[in-house]
Amino acid sequence: MIETFSRQFRCLPDEVRQGAEQLRTRLLEAGLDPVTHQAEIYLGIPISAQVRVAGQVIPAKASALSPQAAVTGPALRLPSRKGVGRLHSGDPAVLFDFGTEPAEAVLARVRGRIVVTDGLSNPARTRLLEDLGALGVIVVNPGDRSHWGTNSLIWGNPDDRTMAELPRITSIAVPHAAGPALLAACAAGAPVTLEAEMLHGWHEQPVLTVDVHPTGGPSADFVLLHSHYDSWEVGVGDNATGNAVLLEVARLLSRNRQHLTRTIRFAWWPGHSAGRYAGSTWYADHFGRALHEHCVAHVNCDSPGCRGATSYASIRGMIEAEPLVAGAIMDLFGQPTELTSPGRAGDYSFCNLGITGCMLTSSMVPEQERHARGWYAVGGCGGDPAWHSEYDTMEIADRAVLANDIRLYALLALRLSARGRLPLDYRRTMARLSPHLAALAGNATSALGQDFGLMKALASVETGLEAYYRSDRDAAAWNRELLALSREIVRLGYAASGIHDQDPARPAGPLPLADGLLEQDAGATPACRTRLLRATQDAVHRLRSIPKAARLKSTVLGDEFI
Repeated sequence: MIETFSRQFRCLPDEVRQGAEQLRTRLLEAGLDPVTHQAEIYLGIPISAQVRVAGQVIPAKASALSPQAAVTGPALRLPSRKGVGRLHSGDPAVLFDFGTEPAEAVLARVRGRIVVTDGLSNPARTRLLEDLGALGVIVVNPGDRSHWGTNSLIWGNPDDRTMAELPRITSIAVPHAAGPALLAACAAGAPVTLEAEMLHGWHEQPVLTVDVHPTGGPSADFVLLHSHYDSWEVGVGDNATGNAVLLEVARLLSRNRQHLTRTIRFAWWPGHSAGRYAGSTWYADHFGRALHEHCVAHVNCDSPGCRGATSYASIRGMIEAEPLVAGAIMDLFGQPTELTSPGRAGDYSFCNLGITGCMLTSSMVPEQERHARGWYAVGGCGGDPAWHSEYDTMEIADRAVLANDIRLYALLALRLSARGRLPLDYRRTMARLSPHLAALAGNATSALGQDFGLMKALASVETGLEAYYRSDRDAAAWNRELLALSREIVRLGYAASGIHDQDPARPAGPLPLADGLLEQDAGATPACRTRLLRATQDAVHRLRSIPKAARLKSTVLGDEFI
């Protein structure tokens, strides 16, 4: 599978359809029966890009979902703040280094300029510069190659409310060697020209799924294992290896169905890069009810099996899944693992539905080795800077690491499908949320005169959860109730908007419904107090919904909420 994909581009719509056909052929050869959904998704695909400065033509990469562009204007240097990495914040103080000059004075010069900055593509930065009147953005990447990225804060397909929020200025990336010519243009206030050819529009792209059922037949509840199969050019480490891992795990588990008690659904998404997770979001839109009621957890498979990626020290996923993930990694490889927040990234398109997820990316080249090689932080390929570039070719894949990751994803699927209680601990989630909910309650009391029952609701859920995990209830009933009560717990940590909406593709705080309301001056103005009131009431409602959703007896989660 990997060798086939290493010779096939999977970015343009026809290329993606050919990739889907290759996957379908391999699945049929493995004795599996794939279902093909024709998903209508919005794509903004870079075709070509360049920068012209002082008679020099610099090859470049446009970020996905940028508009077509041919614009000339004076260049303005605006350095990125060191150490912020790929943080998609909209705060200028976080994104830029203003030196000793007041930020307002620097930002006032943005209008009518092409901004030259550094780092990697950052859609929140583009939005900020667009709002300030910039003509375009040129990003000088850290190394000897440039990287494709994305330019939109819309998660998945835009709707009639958000179509107007697609980027109106183009962001393109150039390699580090282009920096001196661009900096000279900035120093002289000389013009630069930014050009990008883009393919924008709605396209039907295949979403492939395969169900592997227990020996006794389909179960109501299921585990979702998924990966994206569209890529930049051939995209071996991102994500041909992930497609192959899912193919092999599906083949293996279909021959060992006696070990399953829940159906495992495998899914391959288009639109990951060029559509900002449009394929997985399309699936969440069209199968939201089934996912909300029956998906016990989702496991994302992105960039496994990459050369030298032998470290599992830090894995991104939701904290309630740490016993599952850390336990599997320790059992397989003898390595301790810490789960860090997945943030708002990857194909985590199921947060608003309240579904626990793990494994945003996979194993990494050990941190010490990455530092020794002078690598900068990227979003996949085990940390290799071949990520999102034409260098992500066959040599990025490693058979031994791939075998390790196949074992890991197979074991995660098996343990989520095994008999007994689900290996998910939502007490950990509430422990992470609790101080932030308490801060919200404190601000509500300070600014509004009451906490509206928030602290009482929080205490009841925390006490009830502890009792619930200590109870000796039948595993089948325990799992059904756990699934129901988990939804609002997950949503508290990862979603501000409704169950069938998608929050923007920008990072949120630890309590998204209260972003910006946890500081001491959250109620400083009438407008702030209005949002504080609404957020506090929303938090109370969600907490009170937790035991109601599970229909738990009053002896478990408190008589006053039933």
